[in-house]
Amino acid sequence: MARFLDPLDREIFGIALPAFLGFLGFVLFDAVNIFWVGRLGTSAVAGVAAAAFLTWAVYAAMNATTVGANTLIAQAFGAGRREEGLRVAAEAAWLSVGAGLLIMAVLLPLIPAVFRFMGLQPGTAVHARHYLTVYVCALPLYYLCNLAGSVFNAYGDTRTNVVIMSASVAVNMLLDPVLILGYGTGRPFGVLGAAAASVVATAFALTFQVRYLRRRGFLPPLAGLVRPPAFERARAILRIGVPSASVNLVWSMVYPALTVIITRFGEAPLAGLSVCFRWEGIPYYLAMGFSTAMAALIGQAYGRGDTRRIRRIAGRGRELITALLVPVALAFILVPEWLARPLTSDPEVIANAARYLRVIGYFEIFLGWELLFQGAFNGLGYTRGYMLVAVPLTVARWPLAWLLAVTLGFGTTGIWWAISLSTLAKGAWLAWLFHRGRAAGRLLEPQPAQQA
Repeated sequence: MARFLDPLDREIFGIALPAFLGFLGFVLFDAVNIFWVGRLGTSAVAGVAAAAFLTWAVYAAMNATTVGANTLIAQAFGAGRREEGLRVAAEAAWLSVGAGLLIMAVLLPLIPAVFRFMGLQPGTAVHARHYLTVYVCALPLYYLCNLAGSVFNAYGDTRTNVVIMSASVAVNMLLDPVLILGYGTGRPFGVLGAAAASVVATAFALTFQVRYLRRRGFLPPLAGLVRPPAFERARAILRIGVPSASVNLVWSMVYPALTVIITRFGEAPLAGLSVCFRWEGIPYYLAMGFSTAMAALIGQAYGRGDTRRIRRIAGRGRELITALLVPVALAFILVPEWLARPLTSDPEVIANAARYLRVIGYFEIFLGWELLFQGAFNGLGYTRGYMLVAVPLTVARWPLAWLLAVTLGFGTTGIWWAISLSTLAKGAWLAWLFHRGRAAGRLLEPQPAQQA
């Protein structure tokens, strides 16, 4: 069990807990939209849900610029090279806008075909097209908001960004009934209003993010941001960010693929999985908070050349996330039905949810390790290593699920075991790769501190 008196605890929790609350804010953001969209009927909810599959993929692709910027800024800050961090932020902003415009140009003409391919009913497809079109047209805005959060994270200031994003959720909550249902105006815009409310809330967040980043000296003057940079750091940003983006992109696509297998056994298993995601989101986002802390603290230590501190941070982070996830794992294993009942009254859905929670509970700690060491590798800038582990093992979930569920006849329980075994393999392998791997070992060889 972890010793909760280590001097590193304050630093780790000081970044991880605000980041965790910020991730929960994104969940609330989506929940608020769905609450009001639900007033439009089932087809509207289904349309927004279908669009969400693509928005998740696009969000994952944002890591191509944001993770690299986070790493290089944290390392520059740790080395005392603040001007270098400002230049990285400026180049990352231009890259993010460019990536947003590129994806917009590619995706906009394909939106109708994508939803036809998904086999949506005509009414549902209309809602999906409306929502996704507005979202895609605002992609540069979403990219910059995500990048601004990464800049805060790189300096270890997750609290300010959480306050700003929480305020943006409040703005979204106020706008949803007005724009979706026409409260106070008599002009409802339906699903278009839901997408527009999210865009306005994001613009609100970005405005205050830029203001406070400038106030803290984390961004160059606006004139420096608007002027095209030399892109001397673009290659390094993408070298770090693209592998991370590929990991998240593959992850976002595997669950829709697994749905094909899950629905062979009826709708109840899929509904049970949806219920479980609400509970699993808590340990997942807690681990993401620790991942954010690892990226910032290890990146700063690496910039200073303090490899001994890097090992201490990673080791302590693993102790803490393990201690925090033990009670979660026990709850999933011992009382899964009790957890599912508040979210559904359907006995079949409860039974399926309980089976899922019980299986993943055995390996929940390894989910924490997986995400924590991804953050540690982000801090080192060595994302290619965990990409080569995470991508194949995540893709392997589909054939393994088919083998266990269909070929060997274990049903949906086989699917849950396929997910859990890949989590076990990723968590254990990434922990080994960080502590014992040859490439990471070279990065962690003692080196003299870099001069400012």
